[in-house]
Amino acid sequence: MMHSVLLFTLLFTAVTASLVKDSSLDLHWELWKKTHQKHYFGEDEELQRRLTWEKNLKLITLHNLEFSMGMHTYDLGMNHLGDMTPEEVTAKLTGFQLPADYKVSNSKYVHSSKVNVPDNIDWRDKGCVTEVKYQGSCGACWAFSAVGALEGQLKLKTGKLVSLSAQNLVDCSSKYGNHGCNGGFMTQAFQYVINNQGIDSDESYPYKAVVRFNIF
Repeated sequence: MMHSVLLFTLLFTAVTASLVKDSSLDLHWELWKKTHQKHYFGEDEELQRRLTWEKNLKLITLHNLEFSMGMHTYDLGMNHLGDMTPEEVTAKLTGFQLPADYKVSNSKYVHSSKVNVPDNIDWRDKGCVTEVKYQGSCGACWAFSAVGALEGQLKLKTGKLVSLSAQNLVDCSSKYGNHGCNGGFMTQAFQYVINNQGIDSDESYPYKAVVRFNIF
């Protein structure tokens, strides 16, 4: 009986210790919540989010220390997703869905020896990339990928850089196999644009991070 009590005490102590927040980060936590307008339902939820935030902050700090020593090619920063686990971010924000009947080509592109192909191209330097967009709590990454590709092509063809409407695709391309905020595929989005003979601009059809009209 004594061994059972001792084991329970040790386990309880370990669990309690893992739920203790770092008080030295109180001010930073409050500033972060204010910056990103974070609100929680009760103390228990806030504690869990705070502990996740601290874990992510530690990961970022250690990574950036390694970056300063040349161990990585990129650095990290805290943003509005700091109180979420990687699994939550994946479930909430990713929506790439490869169609079951999609066939991947095994052919390889071989360029002409007469063409001088650069090692890399930065499309930003060519003015083909619009501003960074925020998809919110909607798995519409496929729609943003599609409009990004179209924006670049539109710029190359017309000389005009126009931010195109991801919301147009989220709302209107369901019958092509896309599922709004629950995922989709770029090729299916392109087919909608082809059949629709165009796509709206982001200015005329702004993004709302929800399915506004479920058009089939």
